[in-house]
Amino acid sequence: MTTTMARRANAVPSDPREHARAIAEAVDEAWHSRYGGSRIEVPMSVVAALALVAREAPVPDQLDRLGEAAERLDYEGFWLLVQRLWCEFAALRPDLNPRTKHLWYWIDEEPDETTQRAVHAVGQAALRRGVFGRWGPDGWGDTDLLGMLLQQMKSHGGRKGIGQFLTPESVTLLLGRMVAPDEGARILEPCAGTGTMLLGAAQAMRENGLDPTRCEWWANDLDPLAAALCAVNLHLWGLGWRVVVGCGDGLQDAWMHEALRDRQVAIDEMQAAWRQARQIVALRQLLDLPTPESELSRHMRRAAPKPPPPPPPAPASSTFDADAVYRQGSLF
Repeated sequence: MTTTMARRANAVPSDPREHARAIAEAVDEAWHSRYGGSRIEVPMSVVAALALVAREAPVPDQLDRLGEAAERLDYEGFWLLVQRLWCEFAALRPDLNPRTKHLWYWIDEEPDETTQRAVHAVGQAALRRGVFGRWGPDGWGDTDLLGMLLQQMKSHGGRKGIGQFLTPESVTLLLGRMVAPDEGARILEPCAGTGTMLLGAAQAMRENGLDPTRCEWWANDLDPLAAALCAVNLHLWGLGWRVVVGCGDGLQDAWMHEALRDRQVAIDEMQAAWRQARQIVALRQLLDLPTPESELSRHMRRAAPKPPPPPPPAPASSTFDADAVYRQGSLF
C-alpha cells in the first residue's frame, strides 16, 4: 500500500459531511497559520481544483499516483500544478469560466514566496485529510464540501458585515428535496449561495429514478466567491451542461440575460483558442519540432522518487578455488 493510499484509508470518515468538515478545518488552519490573509478565494481554489481532479479521475490508481506526486512537490511545483489543473478545467467547462475565474484569477499574478508556501500547505493539508478519498463522478456528489469550507473560513463578523448569513446545509438540502422537479424542468435559484438547495433537488430526482442532467439549472448569487463555488459544485454534482450561473442582484431579471451572454462569450473564446492550439500543434509536427518540456514537468520529474540502487552482484562461485586458497593459507 502506498503512502497516499494509507493516508487516505486512515483519513476518510464514512460520513461525507464529517469528511468535508475535517478537510475544511485542516485547510483553514493551514492557511491562517502560514499566511493569515483575507484572500480566502486562494485556499478555496486549491481545494476546488483537487476535488475536481478527484471527480475526473478514471481509476483510483491514477489518482493515487497524482496524490503521491503532489505530496513530493515543493511549493513552486505545487503552485504550477494548481495552475495546470485550473487551465484544464477552463478548457473542459468554458461555460463556467465567467464565474469560476474568481477562483483562479490569482494564478496569473506574479507569485510571492509567502503565498506559494501557504498554497502548498493548504494542498498538503487537504491531501492528508483525504480530498482524493472520494473519487469519480459520485465522489463529492452527495455533500457540499466547498460550502462547508466557505462557512469555516469566513468569520461570523465578516459575514455579518456584508449581510451574509449562510443557511445550514441540512436545511437547504431539505428545501431542495421538497422541490423534486421532473425531467425537462427549469430550476431557478436567484440566491443560490454555493448551490446546496440545487443539490437537494438533484438528489430527490435521482432517488425517483430521474436524470438531473435533463433539467435546466439556473443559479445566481450576489457574492462572486459564492457564485464561483456554486459553478464548481454544479460540475462536481454532475448536473450536466444545461447550467447557467450568474452573479448579480437576484431580485432583478438582468442577471439571467448577463449570465447567458457571458456564458456564450466564454464558449466562443475557448473554441477560438482551441483552433489556434491545433494550428500550432500541426505546424510543430510539420516542421518536426520537439515539444518543449514545461516547468511543471521539470518539477514533477525532480520530485519523482529515485529508484533504489541495485544490489551488488554476488561473486560467481566458479571463480572461487577452495583448494588453492587453502594451500596458500589465506582462507583465515
